[in-house]
Amino acid sequence: MSTPDSQDTPDRKVPTAPGKIQPLPKWAVVVDDALFPMPRDKMTARDILDQIGAPSDVVLQRDYNSPIDHTYGDDEEIDLRGGNVFRIVPRCAPVPCTVPDAQPKLAFVADDAWEVTVIPDQTGHSLKRLLGLPDHAKLFRDFESPIDEPIADDEKVHFRDGPVFTAKGYTLTIKVNNNNVITDKRRLSGLGIKEAAIAQGVSIKTDFVLYPLDKDGNLGAAIPDDKVLVLHEGDAFRCVSADDNS
Repeated sequence: MSTPDSQDTPDRKVPTAPGKIQPLPKWAVVVDDALFPMPRDKMTARDILDQIGAPSDVVLQRDYNSPIDHTYGDDEEIDLRGGNVFRIVPRCAPVPCTVPDAQPKLAFVADDAWEVTVIPDQTGHSLKRLLGLPDHAKLFRDFESPIDEPIADDEKVHFRDGPVFTAKGYTLTIKVNNNNVITDKRRLSGLGIKEAAIAQGVSIKTDFVLYPLDKDGNLGAAIPDDKVLVLHEGDAFRCVSADDNS
């Protein structure tokens, strides 16, 4: 029976000028909701576990959009182009995924923030939307090189060519108490969000309590001052005095 990594996956072929060496794209995995850079796109399961500091009594399991995932033996080679979202589970015998149409979860990464999808072929525009970046952001594929590759909005972007990107030249607009707050930082703590809002004239104090709002306007759990959030264009928050019961 074929495993997910034995399927035909075309090698990436990036055109290069004569005499020039094309730098390799950066790779990363998401394991149990944590991001880890990887040195290349093909590694054994144990090598990946070693790079994330996992103990010897666990094995790696690729996460599929399916009730049945693929559990790897230590010596099995994993091609990250076939999916880079995993979990670690207690050591057991390898169990291949047997669902023919199962789709591996794919984590596209920009500036150490990631979003998971099962769609490997994107455009520059759809990828920015997936990653919660504003339309005016400039997207680049991140290479093992000082020079990165710019990605146009209408350009086709394939996961197998590398999932790690960087975004430049943009600001994000979030809302705090229905007021626009503009920031050029993708990551801010709860306190940082309040400080940015105060600096832009929102009538709150740093000892107020910050809550996230979902798309329907419902409050989530209070955000601690020291919790760092990955911000997306249009994120909304409510910030009120601790004794405000409204």
